[in-house]
Amino acid sequence: MQTLYVVATPIGNLEDISLRAKRILLETPVIACEDTRHTGNLLKLLGNESPKRYISIRDFNENQVIEKILMELEYQDVALVSDAGTPLISDPGFKLVRAAKKIVPIPGPCAAITALSASGLPTNKFLFLGFLPKKWEIRPEETTIIYESPMRILKTITEIRSRYSKSRIVLAHELTKIHERIWELGFENWDLQIPNKGEFVILVYRGADSDQSYPQE
Repeated sequence: MQTLYVVATPIGNLEDISLRAKRILLETPVIACEDTRHTGNLLKLLGNESPKRYISIRDFNENQVIEKILMELEYQDVALVSDAGTPLISDPGFKLVRAAKKIVPIPGPCAAITALSASGLPTNKFLFLGFLPKKWEIRPEETTIIYESPMRILKTITEIRSRYSKSRIVLAHELTKIHERIWELGFENWDLQIPNKGEFVILVYRGADSDQSYPQE
């Protein structure tokens, strides 16, 4: 059984690719990825000149392609990537990693940790929720990290404000890209500060003086 490399790729700025990640991607003959065209373009930007086999792995087809990728691993290395950031972090690949025998992580960019590091909110305890599940809560004395799309960002912030009125909320928008912005929302006219496009990371903190109410089941 050969190696499955779990490779983190840039979330925006190509210069964030690590030397090790670049080497692994250029040397590995098979790339398991979400969007084959997107990853193919990334490899071109990295200077790839060797032929690659791309296998699309997404949430809806992961069960079907696992065996195909495991067969590839019998003879050659495979690199697993997502469209951006660290694979499996709100992206497909969990079932594949669980099924593989030899896994080597190639660490790098992750939107959640990037946002947390620059948020100004406490970092000693944090909870990553990914995209919000049906049941959720913001626990006191720890920073909660949430991914959100531009279509749902206003609705999500409104719900957080209604449940936890005194919580501190920081938004990270278009991380590492040209229009990157990280800012704390005020309590008035906050909805006017939010763009209607681009990806968001929401960070919420309930301190000791925050509203202690919990969401109803």
